[in-house]
Amino acid sequence: MRLSVSLISDAQGNPIYFVAQTEDITERKRVEEEFQRLNQALEIKVTERTKALLEAQEELVRKEKLSMLGQVAGSVGHELRNPLGVMSNAVYFLQMVLSDADETVLEYLEIIKNEIAAADRIVGDLLDSVRTKPPQRDIVYIAPLLEQTLRKCTIPPSVTIKLDLPESLPPLFVDAIQIQQVFRNLISNGIEAMPEGGSLEIWAQVGKKAETVTINVRDHGIGMSQEQLGRLFQPLFTTKARGIGLGLVVVRNLTQANEGCVHVKSEWGVGSTFAVTLPVYHVMAG
Repeated sequence: MRLSVSLISDAQGNPIYFVAQTEDITERKRVEEEFQRLNQALEIKVTERTKALLEAQEELVRKEKLSMLGQVAGSVGHELRNPLGVMSNAVYFLQMVLSDADETVLEYLEIIKNEIAAADRIVGDLLDSVRTKPPQRDIVYIAPLLEQTLRKCTIPPSVTIKLDLPESLPPLFVDAIQIQQVFRNLISNGIEAMPEGGSLEIWAQVGKKAETVTINVRDHGIGMSQEQLGRLFQPLFTTKARGIGLGLVVVRNLTQANEGCVHVKSEWGVGSTFAVTLPVYHVMAG
């Protein structure tokens, strides 16, 4: 109900009496509230539709890029690997014959060697992102595989590697080359996430029923936002200044090809942990 009161005065302006009026505004109030509710619902729906439209547009652009990438990856990738191999051999030869050269020459040769290796990894990611070879699975012990992988990585003096791999870990049943590439990508990502240096931790534990082993790679770098985490395994998405956004796609594809899975946890300003779970080798009953 709404109450309104009016003062009635005589010709001289002296108050005579009050007039009170009441009005039932229940229906009008209900209509106003319903209108407000519908307006809010419409705004929410418009926001959702706009977001969905933008996501669909991004997905379309991404698929177009992937289509173009697939068309050129094979030929361009192989064409690039040949000269990279020649350059790598040339640098190896120069490092041998110039072993007594001054430190500046040796330093630049090492830089060239590392950049060639980085370019070769990008080409490898390019090829593996558009086609994943069937794995050649066999018995693989994860500790020596990770140690060999670390020897192939460029680790700056400011980064400390901490390995915690129990001797009791059971062997895996995976493709050694593919899984080595998985951890090479994860280790390289972890190092790049710590430009000022820090600790890169790698540890493993056996899963329930001893059917899997989970290998964790944790950096103490810049971390990622929830939005970045949601897009992390999308092709061509990258959080790095250098990179084409295919390394983690390869990690996921190769892990899944070996009947494993990969999960990530990250906190902005704290760091990221990638957990790769792989199947244990079981002796077949004869």
